[in-house]
Amino acid sequence: MPSPQAEALTREYQQQVLNVATLLARRLRVTALRADVNDIDGWWDQISPQIQQEILTGQSALARMARGYLRQHALLEGVRLAPVVIEPDPQQIATALRVTGPVAFKTQMAISGSETAATRVMASQLQGSAARLVLEGDRQTTMRTFRERDEVAGYRRKAGRSRPCAFCQMLIGRGGVYSKETVRFQSHDRCSCKPELLYRREPEPPEVRRLQEQWATATAGHSGAAAIEAWRRFVDGRATS
Repeated sequence: MPSPQAEALTREYQQQVLNVATLLARRLRVTALRADVNDIDGWWDQISPQIQQEILTGQSALARMARGYLRQHALLEGVRLAPVVIEPDPQQIATALRVTGPVAFKTQMAISGSETAATRVMASQLQGSAARLVLEGDRQTTMRTFRERDEVAGYRRKAGRSRPCAFCQMLIGRGGVYSKETVRFQSHDRCSCKPELLYRREPEPPEVRRLQEQWATATAGHSGAAAIEAWRRFVDGRATS
């Protein structure tokens, strides 16, 4: 397992990046709630350049923060590391924001016919999308460093909240990932997880072993999609008990 010092650094850093992403996402939600529902496309064309620039700036800032964190984290583990910082993709950001912005508004309008409901749905989806896009600065820098630096052996998924969703708990329970060929960090809107790099193969920490035991119990006799559904029922039942 990572040293206590490296674990503490990760917790502190993870909270910092979540704070940045949450701040930008909340600002975007407030902006969306003030949308001109009589001309949603005109409103979006007017505000989207500024929104995209804020997301680009936030993602770039977290990529730079990730570089400093990764260097320090590696040193605490006795490794010298040169992180590989990603460059944001403006087109990807623009597309994601449009889908969760005016497209989401129009979709909800077609379903409910309520401008109020459509605005709220759009604001919620934009908030989640913005947080995920900003956090990609950290996540993609970490994963690209994993793929391109021989000093890194693998990574482990770390939850950012005390009670992550069933999907994230399932992935956390898989433990350390050491394959560089097919690696991809899976996240979703409002996901607070991050990858923590590993510099050697090592035993899984207690929280991961506990999830692995729970998975085996909850999914006994199931496989594939049925196992995932059984796991969701288990996690949902535990959350309400």
